[in-house]
Amino acid sequence: MANPFANLPGFKWTSFLVLSILLASCTGMSPVSLPDPPPLKDQPVIEIEDVNLLSISPAMQEFVEQHAYDRSNPEGRAWSLAAAAMDPYLLSFRYDPRVTLPAAETFSTGKGNCLSFSSMFVAMARAADLTAYFQEVSIPPNWRNVNDHMLVSKHVNAVAYDKGKIFTVDVSRRTYPESSQTRRLSDSEAKAQFYNNLGVDALIEQNIALAYAYFVKALKLDSRLDYIWSNLGVIYRRNGQTDEAIFAYRTALKLEPDQRVALNNLYVIYTEDENLEAAEKLWARVERNQKKNPYYLKHLAEVAVEEKRLSDAISLAKRAIRIDGGEYRFYYILAQSQYRAGRIDQAMANLDKAKRLAPGGDVRDSLTLPGIVDSGTEES
Repeated sequence: MANPFANLPGFKWTSFLVLSILLASCTGMSPVSLPDPPPLKDQPVIEIEDVNLLSISPAMQEFVEQHAYDRSNPEGRAWSLAAAAMDPYLLSFRYDPRVTLPAAETFSTGKGNCLSFSSMFVAMARAADLTAYFQEVSIPPNWRNVNDHMLVSKHVNAVAYDKGKIFTVDVSRRTYPESSQTRRLSDSEAKAQFYNNLGVDALIEQNIALAYAYFVKALKLDSRLDYIWSNLGVIYRRNGQTDEAIFAYRTALKLEPDQRVALNNLYVIYTEDENLEAAEKLWARVERNQKKNPYYLKHLAEVAVEEKRLSDAISLAKRAIRIDGGEYRFYYILAQSQYRAGRIDQAMANLDKAKRLAPGGDVRDSLTLPGIVDSGTEES
């Protein structure tokens, strides 16, 4: 059986970034017996210092006292504190999905991802004597390609109670339908996710030993988190420990049978090792999950171009764009497909879109079509 992922850069090293939603609450999960993670061979042992995710700095305490206790506001402390935290003239917070920081550092630097912001708000809300906690929100997966690693991020926000009302504070300023699935996170799971994020950062920087240390630190806080076991599988595979990688992926699937990264990466191991019987058992589930991944759709479009199935390639590229309209690679494969199909005007329009979205000049210069010379005109 051919491996349909063989030509997808970085596919077998897929890893979760930021958060992975678990639709079943951990507090309601049946107990499972979980072993300790196997050791990482021939790598330095790194000890991760404990971080106080919800520490309050004097500056944060002052902010709470200034903005949470507005007696003129009938909405109460939660509303006042949330309004101040979201006010760019008061806090000047800059959302950055690549930055994971504890509460005090998030406040002092004024930047961070959704977990960082939620940590800061939960800490300040509790300092204002409010009941507050982390909450995961089920949203469509957001796939990104970073240094040939495919990353999928999910979303977390903060919730506070005041005056009999529930206030949800979300750095993205999104509003969600009432039917959206949410799940309350314990502080220990939020902290485990904090270490998971740092582990993924280390993995992207090729620091396997540090990434392993962060993931193990996270599992010590909550060993039932399937996505962290899946990330460990990436580490073991990178380190040449295939048996340990299979063990980690199977543990992830024991905890969450539809864990997409574990399914995909386990499938890749089986096909590369020519264990076709095991791969065949996973294929239907893998294919179902991958059709939701725009980078996989791009890969299928590339295969279709090679096989001269240009209508299929165009359709697949457009499906990828519908999932993520901000990725230049999707417009580029669409332009290539349309060019080969004789749709020159459409191809040029999408080539222009790809260049506008491309991250730098060198990348833009590499985006060409046969026989097409860049006019060098300035972008508007």
